[in-house]
Amino acid sequence: MARRTARKSRRKSRKTKRRGRRSRRRQRGGHGVAATASEVKPAEPVEVQEGGEEAPPAEETPQQEGGKRKRRKGRKTSKKQKGGKRKLNAYFKAMLSAKKSGAASFKYKGKTYKGRKHARLGMIYKKA
Repeated sequence: MARRTARKSRRKSRKTKRRGRRSRRRQRGGHGVAATASEVKPAEPVEVQEGGEEAPPAEETPQQEGGKRKRRKGRKTSKKQKGGKRKLNAYFKAMLSAKKSGAASFKYKGKTYKGRKHARLGMIYKKA
């Protein structure tokens, strides 16, 4: 007995094969899509006075732009540090003083750090 309806092919269409893995179709809607006709508000009619000047628009109800945000319990607000930069640690103090004086090496906590010249940075110090 012959089949009355045609079977659907299991093979993928040529369009999907051509597109490949990397190029995907863009989704409709979402960010960056123009508003549809149903979302666009129609323009309000403008009243014209006898002198040919436009009348001021009727008073509109004020819209709320935003409310006060409540802080959750247990959350602390971050406090900014006053007085600019924080203090340098002891290693950096020793290293910068050696750099300014142009010393070939300096000692910190019993270890010697030897320097080599650098065109832009002046001196770069490494553990000897």
